[in-house]
Amino acid sequence: MINVIFDMDGTLLNSEDCICAAVAEIRKDRQLPEIPKSTIQHAIHTPGIDCAKVFYNIDNFPHRSYKVGFESYFKKHYEQNAALFENVREMLETCKIRQYFLALASNAPQEKLKPILQRHNIAEYFDIIIGTNPDIESKPSPMMIYHILQKAPFKQSVFVGNCLKDEQAAANAKIPYLQAKWREANAKNEILQNNEFSTKDELLAMLEKYESLF
Repeated sequence: MINVIFDMDGTLLNSEDCICAAVAEIRKDRQLPEIPKSTIQHAIHTPGIDCAKVFYNIDNFPHRSYKVGFESYFKKHYEQNAALFENVREMLETCKIRQYFLALASNAPQEKLKPILQRHNIAEYFDIIIGTNPDIESKPSPMMIYHILQKAPFKQSVFVGNCLKDEQAAANAKIPYLQAKWREANAKNEILQNNEFSTKDELLAMLEKYESLF
């Protein structure tokens, strides 16, 4: 058996358009000019970029998550349009049948995570849910992963994410990393790398290989 740590946005939840729409609405209300969706996406996924500066033109933003202080915007768009990627719930159910220890490590604010997961009926699958807060650094810091590993029962752990921040967090924590390339979010028919998956069955097969190592 293994410990499996998941990111949320872009990994379990198809929410990138919701984030972009929320940022666009915030900018409109703050009377800031429009910015391309690609600029928002790049900032979300890339380590070292000050999202609050890019999104809201705020210097020295005091919070670890760019969503803090703007929760009502994100809540509105998540409730309207966010959805689980195909077969995510079935994948999590299989993981629990296999008796995996499941954790969530998200850069979203800690207190907002469980309500989102409950709305999509997947909160009960997770043994630990961790987001950013004043004491927990956001990814690519490995702090969330370290916190989870202190409580995880098994020797082998795997991180499942969808962007460079996730990949670097796994590397910093020195655990294997698997990259989500869900079919509905990846219409380019790209050739997948060895650690990439596009369906629940591909992910479950990869996890089973790690389980067989111990």
